[in-house]
Amino acid sequence: MTLEVNPMTHSTGSLTIGKSPEKASAGSKILFGLLLFLLLGIPLGFAFFIFSLDNVGTFHKTAVVADLDNDGDLDLILNNVRQEAEFTAFSVTTLWFNEGNGRFTPQRLNQTGWAANGSDVDQDGDVDLLIFDGLRLKLLLNQGGTQGGEVGTFANGGTTSGPEPNGQFGSILVGDINHDGQEDALVAACCGRVFTLDSQDDTPNQSWLWLNDWSELGWLSVLTAPADPLYGLAVRDAALGDLDGDGDLDLFAAVMASQNGRNTNAADRVLWNDGAGNFSDSGQRLGNVDSTAVTLSDVDGDGDLDALVGHANGATLWLNEGGTLVESAQKMAGGAVTAVYLQDLDGDGDADALLGELRQARIWWNDGSGIFSRGSQQFRYSKRAGLAVGDFDGNGRADILTAAYDDDYRIWFNPGNGLFR
Repeated sequence: MTLEVNPMTHSTGSLTIGKSPEKASAGSKILFGLLLFLLLGIPLGFAFFIFSLDNVGTFHKTAVVADLDNDGDLDLILNNVRQEAEFTAFSVTTLWFNEGNGRFTPQRLNQTGWAANGSDVDQDGDVDLLIFDGLRLKLLLNQGGTQGGEVGTFANGGTTSGPEPNGQFGSILVGDINHDGQEDALVAACCGRVFTLDSQDDTPNQSWLWLNDWSELGWLSVLTAPADPLYGLAVRDAALGDLDGDGDLDLFAAVMASQNGRNTNAADRVLWNDGAGNFSDSGQRLGNVDSTAVTLSDVDGDGDLDALVGHANGATLWLNEGGTLVESAQKMAGGAVTAVYLQDLDGDGDADALLGELRQARIWWNDGSGIFSRGSQQFRYSKRAGLAVGDFDGNGRADILTAAYDDDYRIWFNPGNGLFR
């Protein structure tokens, strides 16, 4: 199973929301106030509906690769969030099932959420789904394995709420965080609240841990705990990996300056894991620009994990020197990056970089020592599409996939010579 983390014209789930007060027009506020007055009986002068994603517009597209139906090929968990109009946001999760050789069939879930990911929560050999709706983490159990149903179909497995009912946006990371052999999750909170009536609301972002304790009797005991070193930070993306070489999963948080939060420091953070799922601040403050995406891999062949971080003008490479992340002299200039991947794309044994922007992606080739050169091929797609990397035709080489909701997907197959088709 491969898991990789990194927003439609129609939707199964929608929320009526408004732009933040500095973005919304006076006429829009009055119109929304009138609607609240008519529907909820709230006086016109007090009607405020704050919606902040800090970067207004399409916010979040997560494309997670996993074998959902246990047929040996890679499927896709796609989550889209989009602000379409003054007071309307759509969110939807679509499962794209690989029918073989990279031919996909979509299945839209009847779930509303701001992020989705996959993990074998109940340890029965198939991938379950986790969906974050701003308040709760929802578990959908794959009906294969111990459920005794059809693999690749999903049923409600319960919900758990975060430590504070903030109603915030976020992303989901999965991994064995407390080193007990079971897959846990971390909700990285970002970018304002879904709903508030207070125009001065500065409720801080609250990231939190979901620690899995699946019983042999078939029930789930969930422990939630705040990720205190991230308190108040707008974590646009994050990655789990052993950054200090002690055998447990540490955290690299890609941070942006929050407009509605209490912490406006945009420096990225590295958190150390003590092995039991307790994170502490390493004290490292990396960069001074808003970060949008991060991925970890050993790019220079020295045996430790380095970090590639996307931002508004390309990407920055941070090289790991014994647990201390040092900025590389390498500059990967470009447009506003929304997704980053590090994976061997030409079969030479080192991790190349794929930088995804709003409407196109480009490869940067690694020479094996962490020095990258920009490739000439461009991969163009709709701004609605999420970007993913994986072996979708089963030939052992990493392909590139984009998909949008349940009506559009495109694959570039990897022939092994560095030129995708």
